[in-house]
Amino acid sequence: MLDKINLKILQELDYNARIPYSKLAKKINISKQNLNYRIKKLIKEKVILGFMSVIDTHKLGNLTYRVYFRYKGVNEEKEKEIISHLKNNENVLWLVSTTGSWDLEAVFIAKNFIHFNNILKKVKEDLGKYFTKYNISMSIVNNHFQRDYLLNKTREEFKPKYYGFEPKQEKLDDLDTQILAELSKDCRQNNQEIGKKLGVTYHTIQNRIKNLESKKIIQAHRILINLEKINRKYFKAFISLNNPTKEEEKKLYSYCSQFNFVVYLVEVLGGWQLEIETEVESQDKLTELLRKIRNEFPDLIIDYNILQVTKEHKLNYFPNDKQKNLKTT
Repeated sequence: MLDKINLKILQELDYNARIPYSKLAKKINISKQNLNYRIKKLIKEKVILGFMSVIDTHKLGNLTYRVYFRYKGVNEEKEKEIISHLKNNENVLWLVSTTGSWDLEAVFIAKNFIHFNNILKKVKEDLGKYFTKYNISMSIVNNHFQRDYLLNKTREEFKPKYYGFEPKQEKLDDLDTQILAELSKDCRQNNQEIGKKLGVTYHTIQNRIKNLESKKIIQAHRILINLEKINRKYFKAFISLNNPTKEEEKKLYSYCSQFNFVVYLVEVLGGWQLEIETEVESQDKLTELLRKIRNEFPDLIIDYNILQVTKEHKLNYFPNDKQKNLKTT
């Protein structure tokens, strides 16, 4: 069981993983030495699994597509091969194993639907015989919320970080691209470490990161938490909506975000329109939330389906360090 200080550390790092430890120590009122010891222990005990920057790939001219796969005659050894194959795909941003209607979910980045179709064709060529069916949806926007449940904090405003909306084409040079690649792997690297790797000064890295943040290409710097270590499970609900107006949609999103165990709200274009992703003690918590949503919006919710994410295999918001020049063939 984690004590309150460790929970404060996790909650603070969850949205600002690059914060200097001296500043973080003051913020939670402990010594820097104590903080260093605690974070090293959290990493050693695999409570913290990594540090990564949330990068809005849509601002780099990309789109994101969510694909759900159902296995066909796949044993444990073959499943490992399938997962390894998809993990190594440079267009896969997120990859998880699931239980319920689907066995695997992958989020792909692509320049457009033709590019995505080529990516999927290659996946089906290599792995298609191991799937009975799949479902495709376009991810319009993925809203990220801080893990306020760690300290049982109340959310009062709808101000999530995100990636999505209509793609733009922000200009990146090779150095920007290399910086994003480094931050997506480990955002706790300091400016001097990154500068040494890339052959530029500390100040150059500092200024480039500030510029990428100001353009909201970098949305946040987060930690990857081992949910088993904090007694949480990852459940998500697929919600089919009854033609909501923009105002109704806004009210629904705002209502869902008030629950501090809701960690992602994903608007999608496909068989359903909304994915509510939660980190909860049990499925009952999500079921209770869905009941409240149906009572609050009785004419808006057509149907829903629940799925559990059992293992996260990959999360990298900049999986292809050539994203500014993704090939479309």
